[in-house]
Amino acid sequence: MATLTDLPVGFRSGVPAKTLHRVALLEDSPEEAVAMKDLLGANGLEVSHQSRADAFLEMLRRDSFDVLVLDWNVPGMTGYEVLRRVRDDLGLTVPVIMVTARGGEFEVVQALQGGADDYVVKPWRPFELLARLRVLTRAAPQRAGGAGEECWAGWVFDSVDRRVTHGALSVQLSRKEFEVARVLFRHLGQPVSREHLNQVVWGGGTQSRTVDTHVSRVRVRLDLTVAQGFQLQAIYGFGYRLDQLEAGRA
Repeated sequence: MATLTDLPVGFRSGVPAKTLHRVALLEDSPEEAVAMKDLLGANGLEVSHQSRADAFLEMLRRDSFDVLVLDWNVPGMTGYEVLRRVRDDLGLTVPVIMVTARGGEFEVVQALQGGADDYVVKPWRPFELLARLRVLTRAAPQRAGGAGEECWAGWVFDSVDRRVTHGALSVQLSRKEFEVARVLFRHLGQPVSREHLNQVVWGGGTQSRTVDTHVSRVRVRLDLTVAQGFQLQAIYGFGYRLDQLEAGRA
């Protein structure tokens, strides 16, 4: 099984073990699905797989992910139609990569113009696919300068001492609070499911009320209020969404 440690150091450096956690895969070939799940799982990524378009879209309504991997020829509708549903109906801005046997110029252009962020023609090559996933998430956090520091929307997250800094505010969080805050800021402006938080922060080993309690603590400790230009709101039956408000709204 190809893993990132098999790559030259210069090639594998910066691969987002911390900035990419959860992958939603739409693939109707059992063999292709197993191969991709094995590859991504061996490299620290959690993969949720569906073989039918309708089941895949329903999964996206229930949960949230860091990147979507779509095949084109799947039961129910084409991968391109799924892409349009993701962008237009669900309103998701999560990165999407098409991985398909359809390599014609028209299909590639259609997918990219329809909202895909990247396009890979089968048979996919393991190291190339991992590198493309890295590129899709490279712009998520800005480097803040110090070792272990990342920055979203002007908020600096220092993973060494679990300190979050924004202007005059500087707060040291507990380990779980820090990870919850980082997930919310990583998905700024996007809905994040409780299941997503549970899997990333607790490895799936806690209850919804524990997730809710930690989100509430993060809201208070980081002062994520409208007066400060942010709104952290609960989404009934799903999870949370952190928004940065425009100056007029704030």
